[in-house]
Amino acid sequence: MIDIIIPSSGRSSSVLTDIDDSVLYVPLDQKDSYGKYCNNHIETHGKHEFKNLAEKRQAIYEQYKNVFMVDDDISFVSRLYTEGNNRLNHLSPTESRDLIYETAENAKDAGTFLFGFGNNPNAKHFHTHNPIVLSSYINASAFGLLECDKLFFTNKTTAAESHWINLLNAYQNRFCWIDKRFCFAQEPNSTFFKPGGQTSKRTLDTEKADTIFLYKMFGNCVKLKKNNGDASIQHEFQRTIKFPF
Repeated sequence: MIDIIIPSSGRSSSVLTDIDDSVLYVPLDQKDSYGKYCNNHIETHGKHEFKNLAEKRQAIYEQYKNVFMVDDDISFVSRLYTEGNNRLNHLSPTESRDLIYETAENAKDAGTFLFGFGNNPNAKHFHTHNPIVLSSYINASAFGLLECDKLFFTNKTTAAESHWINLLNAYQNRFCWIDKRFCFAQEPNSTFFKPGGQTSKRTLDTEKADTIFLYKMFGNCVKLKKNNGDASIQHEFQRTIKFPF
């Protein structure tokens, strides 16, 4: 069994993620506020706020061992392998939960420790003959970790914990498990602009520092994104990962 945890802060009235049996993980002093708006079971982590999301993720990983962490701004979970408009055929909260459970078992059977799903809800990014990918980037908006003493989050990053865990897993374990048939789609622009969460901690300076730190640790696997008119590029220090295998 795997626990489904939604780390959140300052967004009690705007949680979008709807997955059966998921647990909201929030600061103690925000518990009543979240309880007013959300039906999820709520776990708290004390009166203080963590230095950054990486510290919070490490605390969650240490506590739950086998865990699927999903952001609070997931608009829908979709199937990318069906015909027609996949945005009209979302998974239900129960189906989303069962998908996570099943994928965790598949990852375990394959001998992997990091697992996730497609990063883009547009079905053009799904390749029919390559539904399972063993080496690629998994967005930390929705990802799973199975217990592994070689994996951890470092608080030396402010908002690059997803890149860190992908790179560390590639270094230590070489491969992961990504089911590209499905996507956990985030609310557009929520990462950089939605109040609460990481928005108050992420600045252009922290993004630059994160990218430099990752490059020092993992070398040429860390690249700056090239701006070729891609609307997803928000600033000059956004990074991408190029795995060597």
